[in-house]
Amino acid sequence: LYEMSMWMRTGQIDTAVAKLSKDIASLEMVKKIVETNDALKKTAEGQKFSDFTIEQPDGTKVSLSDHAGKGKYILVDFWASWCGPCRGLTPEIKELYRKYRGDNFEIVGVAVWDKPEDTERAIAEDKIEWPQIINAQEIPTKIYGITGIPRLILIAPDGTIVARNSTGWKDFKEIVLNKLGKK
Repeated sequence: LYEMSMWMRTGQIDTAVAKLSKDIASLEMVKKIVETNDALKKTAEGQKFSDFTIEQPDGTKVSLSDHAGKGKYILVDFWASWCGPCRGLTPEIKELYRKYRGDNFEIVGVAVWDKPEDTERAIAEDKIEWPQIINAQEIPTKIYGITGIPRLILIAPDGTIVARNSTGWKDFKEIVLNKLGKK
């Protein structure tokens, strides 16, 4: 079930878990699958984004709601400095940011599972220009049911989640451009 849960949809997981004996259902691994599945349902496309607040290295606090639900499409990029695929996606995200940032579009990076000093070094090395929420650790990944990165979520101007990247970058970028009226 654990391995299959990585590829199953939330309804399929619900069905599989319902068929388990009470002994198996009470295992910590199964509880974690259920917790992640519940988070995915709460933050699925069509749901309002779930907020979180993170203390930054300088002591200030930053929330996702400082950006999302404020009248712009917000592309949220969950990443870490040690994640090769995350860093490899940065030039693609940078191109999108430079072309379309403005009144209707913004990107927010959320550094998870990383040391703040490593995140800051990666931001400088990659010349990342968009706002960042640093030192988020596992707080947002638990809220959003994220088990691997990079992970992208597009939030509409009204705060509704309109896309999660279960497909590749090319397909996700097309969704973003369609929502921005650029395709």
